[in-house]
Amino acid sequence: MKIKNAKAFKILNSNSNFTVQVNITSDAGVFKGSSPAGESVSAFEVTPFKEGLDQEISAFNDFLKKIENRQLSGLDDIYALEKEIPKEFVGGPSLSLSYAMVYALSHELNKEPYSLFGSKNTVLPISKMLGGGMHASNLGMDIQEILAVTLGDDIKESVDGTLSVYKQLKELLKNSTYSFVGGVDPEGGFVTGLDNYESLKMVKKAIEKVVEKTGKDIRLGIDMAASTFFKDGVYVYKRPIYGKKEVSSGEQIDLIKKLIDEFDLYFIEDPVDESLLEDYGKILSLTDNLVVGDDATATVTERLEKAKGKINAALIKPNQVGLLYKVKEFSDKADKMGIIKVASHRSEETRTTLLSDLAVGLGAKYLKVGINRGERVDKINRLLEICQV
Repeated sequence: MKIKNAKAFKILNSNSNFTVQVNITSDAGVFKGSSPAGESVSAFEVTPFKEGLDQEISAFNDFLKKIENRQLSGLDDIYALEKEIPKEFVGGPSLSLSYAMVYALSHELNKEPYSLFGSKNTVLPISKMLGGGMHASNLGMDIQEILAVTLGDDIKESVDGTLSVYKQLKELLKNSTYSFVGGVDPEGGFVTGLDNYESLKMVKKAIEKVVEKTGKDIRLGIDMAASTFFKDGVYVYKRPIYGKKEVSSGEQIDLIKKLIDEFDLYFIEDPVDESLLEDYGKILSLTDNLVVGDDATATVTERLEKAKGKINAALIKPNQVGLLYKVKEFSDKADKMGIIKVASHRSEETRTTLLSDLAVGLGAKYLKVGINRGERVDKINRLLEICQV
């Protein structure tokens, strides 16, 4: 296919902030890509926009004029073009362009987008039940996310089980938390005034009720996002947990061990500060379940290599590196290291669903995505569509 025209412009993301969309025109039509942004970000990820958005889009459009008449015959051509993108555009602009190119190329080749990256793989959703921390304006619990995942080998059953927990949790909150009015955070997790411990107990109770009814294997997880409240070598909780508000690094590891034991945590993301890889390793030694790097690895291959032996799972967030060839390098390195891959949404999403295709094609085991809000549901629906095509 030939790129006849490419144009970048502003659109709103799911959190009512501006991001960039790129439209590519070929003989077959117009193909669109847009990039998300994170509210809670890693120190190791690229900045979505390096300067004022209007100024950056204008400059990026000057670059896009240079790729007119470029021929794309395969994914390698997209990767080669990505390597020509000036460094100042690596982030939101570059990823939007790459997504648009993938859609255009898959149409030209009459292939599903995921098939450009690999074969069809079963991917299960991990969905947020409760939101806290920065996702809830630092009100309520300090834990950023309490999650649920329905294990198995069937995407439809997994979605059904996880959705049942979400609905059960809503009923429990309505009946036991007078301040709950059904509000959700940017990723679709319910927001309440419950503290850390009460929140975990509530989600655990919802899971237990659904398991009792259905017999499904449904597990509890957390994204602690510990870097967001790690200050001067101390973890500072606004809401006490196990009676403590300020804990040292060693005490944080002990606290996580208590949570693992009491709540049988299956998924433990960013339980300590992003810079303390040795502490990730100490937690990994305490459990056979998933100790997950996100802020610590940031979809950066070099960070993943440094985390060897310290984690056994890692998130893939394409906008953290802004270039699909780097996402592929990270994915391949994770496979070589035996790291379980979890493709993940961001707090400020768009309606683009290519993340689901990437999860399937790259062989991720899970897709971490909200089960409420349209831009999240779109991605789950794309998973459901893929599994039934």
